Amino acid sequence: HKALAKERKDARRNIQKLTEVERAADLRSEEKERLWKLEERKRLSGYYDVYGEESGGGGRIVPQPSLFALVTFLVERIEGLVKQKCPCCGEPVLPSNPEELNSMYHDKQSSSAKLKRKRRPMRTYCGCWYHKSCLNTFLTEPPFGAVCPTVNCGRRVFHPDWPGDIKQMEREWAAKQARMREIEDAMLFL
Repeated sequence: HKALAKERKDARRNIQKLTEVERAADLRSEEKERLWKLEERKRLSGYYDVYGEESGGGGRIVPQPSLFALVTFLVERIEGLVKQKCPCCGEPVLPSNPEELNSMYHDKQSSSAKLKRKRRPMRTYCGCWYHKSCLNTFLTEPPFGAVCPTVNCGRRVFHPDWPGDIKQMEREWAAKQARMREIEDAMLFL
């Protein structure tokens, strides 16, 4: 009987220790959540007017007009795009004549349509602009997985029109090189 009573007492102590550990873990997670919410409110304070509990707002977030921020962002981006140069060739991404840009996307009949399509501006995930042909060369030839050569960028270049898997790009390039060697060998026999 004494051994059984001691076993029960030890089991109760273990359960109590476990519940104390669980309570401490719950308190830590609640504190993390509270700090995260405070940090989120601080982050949003530039975009929203955050009314705290003490001001009678009940902690709700009331959106504030931000047209100036939107217009500033758009002006900076559009003005920057006009001046943007292709990181590969160094030429302006946009043509000086807006009609040329329009024909890059809509002209399918003229003899220069294919050449124009190669000069189309394309934006990568890093935010930089390239000519389509320059981006194709940059992504499909070694070194694969290279970072963007634009000053202050330094991120890897991705675009949805090309595979993101480096191994796949290496295989495709090796297959293309093998085909070129086969064509050269065949030309030697002719």
